[in-house]
Amino acid sequence: MHHVRATIRNVLAVSSELGGLKKQRLTTVTDPKCVGNGNNIGDLDKYWTQEEMDHSIPYSRCYASDSDDDGPDEELDEDGLTAKEAERAEIFKKVTGRDIRIPLFRDVSLADGAVVDGGKSLLLGARPISKRDVDGRTAMISKGLTFDTFLELKIWLKEFSIKHHHPYIVVHSDLKKRYTLKCVDKRCPWVVRARPFKKGPSWHITSCVATHMCRGPKLDGKDAQPDHRQLTSEFIAYKLSAEISSLPTMSIRSVQDTVKSRFDYDVKYGKAWKAKQAAFKMLYGDWEEAYNRVPRLLLAMAATNPGMVHVVEPSSTKMTLHDGKRVRVFHRAFWSFEQCTRAFEHCRPVIAVDGTFLTGQYKGTLLVAIANDASNRLVPLAFALVEVENNDNWQWFFHILRTRVIPPSKEVCVISDRHQGILNAVELDIPGHAPLHHRWCMRHFCANFYRACKSKELSDLLQDCCLAYSERRFANLYNGLLKHKDLNAGGFEFLQRHLIFNSKWARAYDEDGRRYGQMTSNMAECFNNVLKGVRALPVTAIIQYTFEKLNVYFQNYTEETEKEIARNCEYPTKVEEFMEFQARKADSQTATCYDNVDWVYQVNEPGGTTQDMSTQPTKGKEAWEGNEKEESVWEEAVRTVRKREKEEVARKEKEEHEKKMAERARMQREYEEYLWREKKRNEKLQAERDRLWREKFQRNWQLAQLARERANRMHLEEVAKEAERIKEERAQAEASKTEERHHFFDSVVQLARDIREKEELAEESKKKKARGEGAFATQ
Repeated sequence: MHHVRATIRNVLAVSSELGGLKKQRLTTVTDPKCVGNGNNIGDLDKYWTQEEMDHSIPYSRCYASDSDDDGPDEELDEDGLTAKEAERAEIFKKVTGRDIRIPLFRDVSLADGAVVDGGKSLLLGARPISKRDVDGRTAMISKGLTFDTFLELKIWLKEFSIKHHHPYIVVHSDLKKRYTLKCVDKRCPWVVRARPFKKGPSWHITSCVATHMCRGPKLDGKDAQPDHRQLTSEFIAYKLSAEISSLPTMSIRSVQDTVKSRFDYDVKYGKAWKAKQAAFKMLYGDWEEAYNRVPRLLLAMAATNPGMVHVVEPSSTKMTLHDGKRVRVFHRAFWSFEQCTRAFEHCRPVIAVDGTFLTGQYKGTLLVAIANDASNRLVPLAFALVEVENNDNWQWFFHILRTRVIPPSKEVCVISDRHQGILNAVELDIPGHAPLHHRWCMRHFCANFYRACKSKELSDLLQDCCLAYSERRFANLYNGLLKHKDLNAGGFEFLQRHLIFNSKWARAYDEDGRRYGQMTSNMAECFNNVLKGVRALPVTAIIQYTFEKLNVYFQNYTEETEKEIARNCEYPTKVEEFMEFQARKADSQTATCYDNVDWVYQVNEPGGTTQDMSTQPTKGKEAWEGNEKEESVWEEAVRTVRKREKEEVARKEKEEHEKKMAERARMQREYEEYLWREKKRNEKLQAERDRLWREKFQRNWQLAQLARERANRMHLEEVAKEAERIKEERAQAEASKTEERHHFFDSVVQLARDIREKEELAEESKKKKARGEGAFATQ
């Protein structure tokens, strides 16, 4: 009960230390030792002026740089959990009967103060846009409308176009000269022309044709347009930046629903996701630039909060170029506020540590250390951003925590899961600093047992063993668990392997009461659930979020404590409720005092049960130490007998355990021999297979060689036959040609002869005719 006897003074001491954090101013200090990748955020106006001006793009298509299919690497559910985290949550729900998404406490009663809200960004808040009404019934575009900035003009025109369901194209976009818009329908005369004033950043509309002559896109039916040209992810980000700033855990589904209710358009998951990422960039800067800002942000916080512990370490191996110089990149960061450090001096020496991985563009892990005060409220002690949970990062985290946050002489109990990095880190000895006492989280321990035995009933029985207050009660429950009919070999081996470490997980064997009754690391896990919504944000936003949330938490904490002081409460409210509950349970009991000096009582319970008790009241700040008077001879004898019985049981258990270990070693040797014989047999079989395979390969190769030779011979014979056939065909063709030639020559000779004969006949006929004419003339 010593953990309940903390009075309201302890709570007041904690609340006085947890004063409000002072707001920091970001300076232009640059830490050359640690940068990200050298990218700046850039001017927000310039970021918004990169608008598509290609007139050939059809209305039904969004900008190429704003693809609906460009979504996150791993989709998150409505609670912001990945598939792996959701599976882990289901296992915890089966083991504990509670949903990990709703952080409840079994040992830290009603720690509702862990979930806090409030705070604004100090990095880059979204700029307010015009308050002009863009409602379709009253808003009108007219000549002379004035806007404070070019960005305000563009946002107003975009929203006007979306709400009136008339998209436009940009004809001219010059930040120094003019801005001209036209309706996407070339036949429509709608046009808006705006120019900047000669002095200042203000713009005004110089001329316009405010009436649309086109019908506009169809909003229903099969030809309805599913999207609007101006409804880009950047526009959605700007319009919803205020909501996302106040609620970073806003789900993608909520973004889609908000756009639907505000603009009457359905946007796909990819565009809504990109809009949320763009809002994060507007609010907190670029992902890579965020790492550059970590040293400056922590320095700014420390400048206005003296005593704050912060450490930023660059990587010792990774380098990058920044302003033409090779510098080391960000590796890890640690921060703890002095208010938390001073408050921990008045808290129980128990902390819970846990790590949760980041889900943003660059992966990493957030480590947290949480304590709790006499009123069972959380006191966040330290935070760290690392690349991954491993031995080196956990040892680095615990070294800074022990040397710069925890007082050197204070022995602290650490409750966590059994991550090997944590197990190694708590065992390290730091000269001049008190050691750490590690205890296992009951919930993680029972979850591991559930994976081994696959039984919810057995897991509940093991949880009862963990929560038992006395060794006798623990022994009864543990023996019943070992004899349970549903216990399989995996569960039995798990219990036997961890029995020797029962001081780590069983309350009955908790040495010196280091746990103070706390059996789980729910403190850290609850705070991680509070931070789960910002795991997708840049690292500077995470640091800023812890600063703002703790500030509001501390202010509310102080106000509530002052109210309790004003009511003259002797104990904190939750402690009083617990004590009243215990008092009601003891209403049926009566106590008879037998010694006012040694405070010896006889407690009578219903049914005739009696129990002798000896106690000593608490005086001032002294913890309860029990009765320090000399015990009677009878009590000493009883203690001796019980001690011998316990030693005998332990000896028998040890012998039985040694026998089991020897039997296990024998079985292991036999199994190893069997594996060796099987290995040799397999080697022989493999050698025989290799020999047969080589012989078969050689035979196949010889057969293939013979087949190739036969094929070559057949081929040569076929080639020779083909050559002979070609030769014969050529000879026949040559003979045919010769015969034709001879026939031709004969025909020519015959023709010549015929011609000659005809010529001779003609000549003869001519001569005869000449002779006849001469004779006629003579006559």
